[in-house]
Amino acid sequence: RDKLMIVVGSLCALIHGSASPLMLLVYGMMTNTFVAYELEVQELKDPNKECINNTIHWTNGSIYETTDNTTIVFWVSAAARQTHKIRKTYFRKVMQMEIGWFDCNSVGELNTRISDDINKINNAIADQVSIFIERISTFVFGFTVGFIGGWKLTLVVIAVSPLIGIAAGLMAMVMTVFNFSEKLTAYAKAGAVADEVLSSIRTVAAFGGEEKEAERYDRNLIEAQNWGVKKGSIIGVFQGYLWCIIFLCYALAFWYGSKLVIDTKELTPGSLIQVFFGVLMAAMNLGQASPCLEAFASGRAAAKNIFETIDREPEINCFSDDGHKLDKVKGDLEFHNITFFYPSRPDVKVTQLAGETTAFVGPSGSGKSTTIQLIQRFYDPQEGTVSLDGHDIRTLNIQWLRSLIGIVEQEPVLFATTIAENIRYGQPGVTTEEIIQASKEANAYNFIMALPQKFDTLVGEGGGQMSGGQKQRIAIARALIRNPRILLLDMATSALDNESEAVVQEALDNVRAGRTTISIAHRLSTIRNADVIVGFEHGRAVERGTHSELLEKQGVYFTLVTLQNQALLYAEQAFGFSALALPT
Repeated sequence: RDKLMIVVGSLCALIHGSASPLMLLVYGMMTNTFVAYELEVQELKDPNKECINNTIHWTNGSIYETTDNTTIVFWVSAAARQTHKIRKTYFRKVMQMEIGWFDCNSVGELNTRISDDINKINNAIADQVSIFIERISTFVFGFTVGFIGGWKLTLVVIAVSPLIGIAAGLMAMVMTVFNFSEKLTAYAKAGAVADEVLSSIRTVAAFGGEEKEAERYDRNLIEAQNWGVKKGSIIGVFQGYLWCIIFLCYALAFWYGSKLVIDTKELTPGSLIQVFFGVLMAAMNLGQASPCLEAFASGRAAAKNIFETIDREPEINCFSDDGHKLDKVKGDLEFHNITFFYPSRPDVKVTQLAGETTAFVGPSGSGKSTTIQLIQRFYDPQEGTVSLDGHDIRTLNIQWLRSLIGIVEQEPVLFATTIAENIRYGQPGVTTEEIIQASKEANAYNFIMALPQKFDTLVGEGGGQMSGGQKQRIAIARALIRNPRILLLDMATSALDNESEAVVQEALDNVRAGRTTISIAHRLSTIRNADVIVGFEHGRAVERGTHSELLEKQGVYFTLVTLQNQALLYAEQAFGFSALALPT
C-alpha cells in the first residue's frame, strides 16, 4: 500500500510539475492571438480595408495578408505510515537491548532520537520528495516548452545553464559531505540534559541549581550553534551564486530574444513569451529544488542513527523465544568462577565469586548489587556461569527466567499512574483482591486506605507524590503479587522507619518460605537469621557462613557489625536514643 501511494504520489507530482510549463503553450498562442488582433485593428483603421467573415479585405474584394498571422497527499500519507512503523520498530528494538547498552546510551538522548530524528526522516520522505519531483518536472518541461517555442533562444539559455547545475550539484555535495550526524548528536546531548534536569527538577530546585543547569544546557548547544552558522554560510553562498546565474540568464534571454523578434523575425512575440517564461520557470524551479537536498541530507543522517540501533542485535534479547523452560524449579542458584566487567567501565573488575548465597554484606561497591543483576541476566559474565538448578541461565528462556523473579530495589521506581496499576505491573491480569492481599503483606494496605482515593491514588511522576517508605512498600507489594520463585531484596527496607521495618521484615520472612531469597542487607540485624551470609570485599566473595560463624572469623562481616554498633553507640550518646539505625 505504501509503495503504491509513493508511485501514485510521484506520478501526480510529475504531472503537477509539468502543468505550469505546458500551460505556456496556451499562453504563447494566446499572446500571438492578442498581438494579431491588435495588428488587425490597426489595419482596419485604413478606410480602404474592411472585415468580412473574420478576414480583412481590400474594398476592391481582394484579401489582405498580414505579416506573421500565424501534488502531495500520497507522499505525506505514505511518509506518516512509514515513520509510524519506524518509530514503533525503533522503540521495540530499544526495549530489546541489554541493560549494558543503556549504560553507554543516555535515556535523554534516546528520547531525542525517537522524536526529533524520526521527525527529520518524516520531513525528508514526505512533502519534500514530492516538491522536489514537481520542481524537477517543471525544470524539464520548462525547457521542453522552450524548445517547442524557439530552439535557438532555448539553446543559448541552456548553454549557460550548466552554471546553475554546478551550483546545485556543489551545494548538494557539500551538504552530503557535511556531517549532519554531528549536529544531531549535539542536539541529542542537549536533549539528554534537558530530560535529566526536568525529571529531577525537585533536586535541582532544592539545591538552587537552575542557573547552573541552564548554563550546562547552553554549553551543549554551542556545538549545534556553530554547526548551524557554518551550514547557513555555505547555503547562503551557493544560493546567492545560484540566483545570480539565474538573473543573468534572464538578461541574456531578453537581449537575444528581442533580436530574434525584431531583427531576424524568427520568433513571434508569443513565442518569445513562451520561451522566456518556460526557461524562467525551469531555472527558478531548479533553484527552488536545491533546499530539498538539505532535508534529504538531514533525513539520511537521522536515519543512519535510527537504523544503526534498529539493525543492532542485542547481546541479551528479552523478546527472544530461544532457550528452554524447566518443568520444575527448586531455586538452586550457583555462581561458578564469575568474572564480570560493566560495559561502561571495562577496566573495573566487579565480581569473582563461587558458591550458593542467601544474604550479601559488604561495603559499597563490593559487588553485592551486581550479583543481583547477573541473576536477572541484565548482564552476562565475561567468564564463568550463573546456574539455576544446574542449568546455565544463558540457556534458559529469558522471559521465563525473569517471570520467576521478584525484585525490590533500594530506590524503587514507580510509574505515573495509580497505586493499583503500579502493583498490577508486577503481574498483569491480577484481581483487585490479589492486589489488596499483596499490599497487606507489604504493610502498605493501611496507608493506602487512608488516602482519599485509596488504590486509585495517582503516585505522580516517578512516585513523587509518595514518601520514600510508601514507595518502597508499594514496590514490595509489586514484587510479592507475582508470587516469585526467587525473591531478590536489594536493601528492600532501607527507606522504612523502625516500626514499619519490623512489620515489613516479618512479612518478608513469612513470604520467604519455600522460595530462594537473596537479601542485600541495609541493617545487619535484618539478616542475622539468614541461612548463609556471604561477605564481599573488592568485588570478591571473601567469606561465607552463618552470623555466629562469621563473627568468630573476625573478617568483613565482623568489621561491619562492629562499625554499626559503634555508630549506634555514638547516636545514643549524642542524641539520647539508641533506636537510630544507620546504613553500613
